[in-house]
Amino acid sequence: MKIRRIVSCLQNSRAQILMPAVLLAPIFVLVIYLLFETAKVSMTKVRQQFALDNAAYSQVSATSTYLNAMAMVNGPLAYRVMQIYATEEGSIIKPRTSATGDHAQNSTVFELFYRGGGVPSIGPEYEHGINPPPKPESNDWGLKYYSGPDLDEEGGSRADWEKETPKPPADDEEIPVMSKSMVSDYYFSSKDERTLAAIVQYLETYARIGSIYKSQDYVYKEVSKNAYMFREAYYLNVNDCKRSECARESASKLRQFLDVKTKPFELEKIKFYVSESDVDPSGFHSGGTMKLPFVSSQLLNGEKLFQFAYLDPSSRGRIKNLSRGVLLKQPFKLPRNHFNINLEQKYKPYVRNRVVLSCPRSGNNCVWPNPLPKYAITLEP
Repeated sequence: MKIRRIVSCLQNSRAQILMPAVLLAPIFVLVIYLLFETAKVSMTKVRQQFALDNAAYSQVSATSTYLNAMAMVNGPLAYRVMQIYATEEGSIIKPRTSATGDHAQNSTVFELFYRGGGVPSIGPEYEHGINPPPKPESNDWGLKYYSGPDLDEEGGSRADWEKETPKPPADDEEIPVMSKSMVSDYYFSSKDERTLAAIVQYLETYARIGSIYKSQDYVYKEVSKNAYMFREAYYLNVNDCKRSECARESASKLRQFLDVKTKPFELEKIKFYVSESDVDPSGFHSGGTMKLPFVSSQLLNGEKLFQFAYLDPSSRGRIKNLSRGVLLKQPFKLPRNHFNINLEQKYKPYVRNRVVLSCPRSGNNCVWPNPLPKYAITLEP
């Protein structure tokens, strides 16, 4: 009787649906587990990829900030500050009566410094050095020193300075930062308060820029030491590694490109000139000049007067490699799964990217000469 009842139930249409469903239930559960475990693996990889991208960008952005800061202090900053002596009221200087040629026209205090090699100018006009700010899209600011006839014959030329590895002057060599020939033809008297104010402004400008350089250099050395920013950023974006061990492989690969160093180009002895004349331009001016020597270390707490900074040869090689990109590969741990399968041993998971630091110039050197603060970072898969 019971057997007939069972056979009858199995022949029922509802039973024909229920039985396969019961048999398929474990398969559905298995699929759900597989989807869950796959999602865990995907989430882990996404997190690790984000951590690697964030860490690489953070660390290399410190390098780009440093290099762009160096490019700014290497002339554009001093030029913008000293340009006030070409535009503000009281910056006009008048020629003496017997002056000839272009010296017979009114000039500015800025030109005294510019034509003496004291400050470079952004292009394109280099005779007087007065130019508007470069356009945002410009990839060549054309920053150069004056190279015309008003330079002093001894120590006035900056040709040896405008090289990737410039030749510094000897400590006992006096370097002019003002045009003697212009001072001899213009009224630039030491009895005029504006004259002394301009000289003090020049010294303060480069002393402050030197302080900015040292601060930027110190900060970069700290954040790039042992790829600190890279490891810290990676650690803060994952939850499966110790701070001291996070991203060890990729940090080791990137660290060798972070040792970027600049050398300051400084002057120990410089000289200014003032004209031998009264404040009143109508007074007699024989064309004579007086030299005002200045020893940097005696008045700047033992420091020399900063002019610019340049990359050493090994650093130029590193940033050239950075322009081609550095491939970073970072293995990571997968979470445990319900099937107790060691996926790391079988698949060896890792994330990767390529970080590029470049500027629009051959050799990737936009620091010196002709500095251009346009280093940018690109992340490639």
